[in-house]
Amino acid sequence: MKALLLDYRERRVRLSDVPEPPPGEVRLRILECGTCGTDRDLAAFAFGAPPAGEPYLILGHEAVAEVAESSTPELPKGTIVVPAVRRACTGPCVSCARGRRDLCTTGTYQERGIFGLHGYCAEWAVDHAEDLFAIPASLAEVAVLVEPMSVVEKACDVAVRLHPGEPAHLLVLGAGAVGMLAAWAGVQRGWSVTVVSREPEDGRRARLLRMGGVAYRTDLPDMVADVVVEACGSAELAAAAVGCLKPLGVMIVLGARNETVRLPFLDLIVGNRTITGSVNAGPDHFRQAIASLETLDPSLLKPMIERRPLARALESLAAPVSDAIKVVHALH
Repeated sequence: MKALLLDYRERRVRLSDVPEPPPGEVRLRILECGTCGTDRDLAAFAFGAPPAGEPYLILGHEAVAEVAESSTPELPKGTIVVPAVRRACTGPCVSCARGRRDLCTTGTYQERGIFGLHGYCAEWAVDHAEDLFAIPASLAEVAVLVEPMSVVEKACDVAVRLHPGEPAHLLVLGAGAVGMLAAWAGVQRGWSVTVVSREPEDGRRARLLRMGGVAYRTDLPDMVADVVVEACGSAELAAAAVGCLKPLGVMIVLGARNETVRLPFLDLIVGNRTITGSVNAGPDHFRQAIASLETLDPSLLKPMIERRPLARALESLAAPVSDAIKVVHALH
């Protein structure tokens, strides 16, 4: 079968024929697989690891698949599914034991297409039923957004849990797929939302955000917010945005790089402000992501997706990020 590989011997990404996976509980016909910043970092060998004893890693963790064979009645043949990314650590730790692999405390978890397990940018895959989420037919065209939306739902859940008051305004840093989905999630919660990013104010992303009732700016506004979601990859911008937090405010960091920045610790203390990181998502966040995407206007979601043939995968990983918000590669 065709697959997109990270070759650790040759230190390069390549499209290649590989053996099909052995039989499993659920056999999946992969329909499409999204590309994100994590995949580009993997392609640059910034992090990641292949399965033990294997020279390559099949990339891809944002997948949409069709059940081809199944030994469980809950997922009959033909069901469209989205897989979870992370698998529990061995042991397991307290978090993994209660089904919250996203909160693993040992760091020995595995992630499909990232750490220790092959991903989904291949024609076929196998999985356990418990790691798959059925997608309603109405959502099939935008189902590739479920995984990034699950990350957003977890971030919002953490923010609401940590904020001791009633959040009303959300500031999102970055207008990539995660940033835009975070903005929609804020609107769904009844919050006033502002997105700050580098894209031009008359660009496609800004227009889409405004269509959905979101304010857009290219610089940090002179404003205050109850919740800040960092989805831009810049620790420097995140540190600057701490100044936008109201007393009791919460910042959720999703993508900032390891950088040395100065933080106003006295302001954090006096204002009861919180900064926390969040990664991956739990099963309930996947379910909430599906429910949230079902209620969003498809005219906001469909323009986010640019579909390409698998033959262009190397271009998608190597070339500068295009105007496309979410690049998706078709496997079948």
